Amino acid sequence: MSKKLGVVLGIIVCLAAIVVAMPSLASKAADNETIYEGVFIGKTDVGGMTLLEAEDAAKAIADSVLSTPVTLNCEGKTVDVLPEVIGLKWVNTDVAEEALELGRCGNLIKRYKDQKDLKQSAVEFKLIFTLDEELLRGLLTEKEKKFNVEAIDNGLTFDGTTFTFVEGQAGVMVVIEDSIKEIERIYEEGIVEPIAEIALVSQIDEPRGTREELGRIKDVLGSFNTDYSSSASGRAGNVANATSLINGTVVYPGEVFSVHDTISPITEENGYQLAGAYENGTVVEAVGGGVCQVSSTLYNAAIRAELEVVERSPHSMIVTYVQPSMDAAIAGDYKDFKFRNNTDAPIYIQGYTKNRKCYFVIYGEETRDPNRKVTFESEVESEEIPEPQFKMVEQPIGFINKVQGVHQGSKCVLYKIITVNGQVISKEVFNRSTYKASPAIYEIGVSSSHPEAVKAIKEAIATGDIEKIKTAASYWSDEAIKKREHPDDEPDDEPDDNEE
Repeated sequence: MSKKLGVVLGIIVCLAAIVVAMPSLASKAADNETIYEGVFIGKTDVGGMTLLEAEDAAKAIADSVLSTPVTLNCEGKTVDVLPEVIGLKWVNTDVAEEALELGRCGNLIKRYKDQKDLKQSAVEFKLIFTLDEELLRGLLTEKEKKFNVEAIDNGLTFDGTTFTFVEGQAGVMVVIEDSIKEIERIYEEGIVEPIAEIALVSQIDEPRGTREELGRIKDVLGSFNTDYSSSASGRAGNVANATSLINGTVVYPGEVFSVHDTISPITEENGYQLAGAYENGTVVEAVGGGVCQVSSTLYNAAIRAELEVVERSPHSMIVTYVQPSMDAAIAGDYKDFKFRNNTDAPIYIQGYTKNRKCYFVIYGEETRDPNRKVTFESEVESEEIPEPQFKMVEQPIGFINKVQGVHQGSKCVLYKIITVNGQVISKEVFNRSTYKASPAIYEIGVSSSHPEAVKAIKEAIATGDIEKIKTAASYWSDEAIKKREHPDDEPDDEPDDNEE
């Protein structure tokens, strides 16, 4: 081997040794490398930190973000939310490696430029997060009522002669989808510290009803009244209360009005009292008993105004304050009277009570032919009168208590009749109603020390004839028996000599 060849081979061996040793040397260098001065992760200065130290610093910031409640603010209405509730997650967990690589990655020129720039101004790495869009949407929907300030519509007052415009107030509504996008943007673009508050996207909710629109309300479209003079004080109070809650309502074109929603909640706190009401074919005491008379009165005014009936149910049993098929029952959340304003102008509902009568007048803009008249006619198609029921109770013979009066069952139809210039041009079925029969219920005393009396009253009850029962009860009462057995024991009506 020549001397020159030996030198070349020696150089090759040395280079190979250096190449083999490079990974090990690089690894040791990485462990000892520190982040250049002027680098921040969030608000934390990580200049001079090793990779592990910077990773701990970044995790501390992320943990703080994930555990700090965020205040969602919609024009001053706020709700505090824990980040975990909206599924917030930290995604750029390699941010410490990015910080370490700054000034070390790229070609020689790029590395030189990055290092020089750091001496001029700091570089801040942000923490990036994602969230669960469905969880956020559910939260905002759930809290929507807390954020929103409902507009107060412009309205009217009516003194019986003149309508007066009443100015309303604009409201604020959270825009859920836009708010989701804004919150996602904030977290996805990256943050440097826990977020204390986020402003939600909102919009102004303008009040409905301009002066011009409400000025169209001037004509009587339909009216009706019913009598409740025989009602007890509790029922009379309920009728007056529910009527007052409806009075003054403005219903806009296309809008559906609900009696139930307007007069609820039907509670003592809302001005209602205990009174008789129908329940499963019987009469019971219930808070708000009597409000069905209010809905039935309004129903008759509305159908005469020819507003569209959206929902109407008959009572379970016949009522007396309107003709059959002219009633509209209210019961819980399963029976309601609703109508739609199918005119082109707003309508105004006037409701009031006077001399134990309930009145409703519907005002709007009349567009119907003045020679056209609408009337309604009720007709009973079939009837059912139930037999009375008698309950034997441990009371003395002679005791008779009428628990419930008889309610006649029937199938009825309501006709809508239209006349023009006095001539009938149509008569059509408007609704059909079925009313349950409900028997009169009596409690009859059957207790006596005389076996023949007990036998006689039970035999009378078996006939199902109330008059026979009354006769037997009168004849076989203890007092009547005593009079028959001891006729001489009658008290002397003449006063004693010493009585004055």
